[in-house]
Amino acid sequence: MPTVAVHENDTQPREARPGAARVTGPSEANGHADVADLTELLTEIRILLPGTEVFLAFLTTLPFTNRFDSLTATQRGVYLCTFFSALTAFICFVAPAAYHRIARPIHDKPRFKVFANVFLVVGLVPVSVSVILATYLVASIVIGTVSAACAAVGMTLMILVAWWVIPILRAHDRYPYRRR
Repeated sequence: MPTVAVHENDTQPREARPGAARVTGPSEANGHADVADLTELLTEIRILLPGTEVFLAFLTTLPFTNRFDSLTATQRGVYLCTFFSALTAFICFVAPAAYHRIARPIHDKPRFKVFANVFLVVGLVPVSVSVILATYLVASIVIGTVSAACAAVGMTLMILVAWWVIPILRAHDRYPYRRR
């Protein structure tokens, strides 16, 4: 499993790095906030990655099971779309860590955070698709295709609301906050 870490070269102020040119800008004014935000972003990658890896590993083993041969052509097509969606999500979630490792030290942390955030949000699209398709595939085997379609629609609605609508509407800004 790939690991992501913030190393001392990434957290040192620019002027403290030997041979580094002094660059001024927003990241210097927010120094500690930038490091904290970058650490938070990398932690989110650490949360998304293991689930995606396990899901992808499970999907990778399916064609090698005895029961896979009994899938219909439609189920095999759904399986392939599920597999490639999960693979795409995995690539998107690993990309910021790979970039961080290869392009380090990161000189402009605010721009890197925006860049990495794009990969995380884009990766949520194929992971959403793969969860919905996996719901359909499993349900089609267990309860039939019509019920599976209903299960997939239900999962689609749950993902749309929980992963997309609530954050886009910024529900936490509307949630009552009480100090104790």
